[in-house]
Amino acid sequence: MTAATIDNEGPYVIRVEVVRECIAVLREQRIHSFFPAYLHLRRQAAARDRLTDLTPNWNELGTLLEVPGGPFGRPYFRPFWPGPAQAGQEWLNPNLAGSYAPSSIRELPRRVIDIQGGKFSLRPRHWELAREHLADNRPVPVLALAGFFLRDFGLVKRETPSLAELIAIFRQEFGYRDGIDNEEFDYLYDQEWQGSSKQWFEPFHQAATT
Repeated sequence: MTAATIDNEGPYVIRVEVVRECIAVLREQRIHSFFPAYLHLRRQAAARDRLTDLTPNWNELGTLLEVPGGPFGRPYFRPFWPGPAQAGQEWLNPNLAGSYAPSSIRELPRRVIDIQGGKFSLRPRHWELAREHLADNRPVPVLALAGFFLRDFGLVKRETPSLAELIAIFRQEFGYRDGIDNEEFDYLYDQEWQGSSKQWFEPFHQAATT
């Protein structure tokens, strides 16, 4: 479990039932399998304050995709697929660098990114292109993404976190700055979906014993 500190007590974690619903929602939208790589490149661009000459750290992305209990030799799970899924398609082998190598990237992702000499770049207004080509031309439920990507994070807080705080941590994780990247965030993400559960979080010690 990773600690995402937003106070000095806790931690709280997202309930397993909520994570499962988040995954189901992401699957239903038929989001392109390159979408997590796009988010990682977007985080790299924010950290370097540029869209060009990006060098991904696929092991860093792997910490967000690693899920125990999958098929042998496939530790990474991505609940993103642009069409009807077949058995095993959502699980990746340990070589993320190979899975996302330039030679493995097909036509649709290249409408969002550019690759020159092994270096990645995001195209201008990439968020519009990502919604069109990677997200079925629909905004992606941001809480479903946050529920999946932050499922192993402990939110250190005196009281139960709010969904607004979870969105804030997602924004921080992928480099969306308040007041600067709001146009991008509002265009690419649906912030209305909140799932069917009224209780997203539980104390970590309770989750560990249930």
